[in-house]
Amino acid sequence: MKKRVLALDVGDKRIGVAYSDPLGISANPLPAIEKDKKVFEKIRDIVDNYQIGTVVIGLPLTLKGEEGEQAKKTRKFAQKLKEYLPDIEIKFVDERFTTALAERQLRETTKKSKRKQKIDSVSAVYILKTYLDSTQIQ
Repeated sequence: MKKRVLALDVGDKRIGVAYSDPLGISANPLPAIEKDKKVFEKIRDIVDNYQIGTVVIGLPLTLKGEEGEQAKKTRKFAQKLKEYLPDIEIKFVDERFTTALAERQLRETTKKSKRKQKIDSVSAVYILKTYLDSTQIQ
């Protein structure tokens, strides 16, 4: 069976999470996880439970396409995640406009009180869709 792909939208407080179906066609959100002491164990549990083969992390580039402070934090997080998941491939995807797309979608479909808790995982869905689309072109 083909392994699924997991997408992460890494923030300072929470991490948005989305996973693909085994065929790599659809992207499904999971509840965001708190970025606490057990964050890597939580991600490892998701990887095990959903049979993940690749983790795609949104890389927050500047509008000029350069890596700023947040991108450095994200790469550092990815390095530590690799220590917990040595057999999992970790890739990066440009996430510059994913939050704006997620906010627009949630404004149209979700009550204001529920948006904050969903924004991170909806952003992860967009990160995952970007990755899946790029792999289907190849």
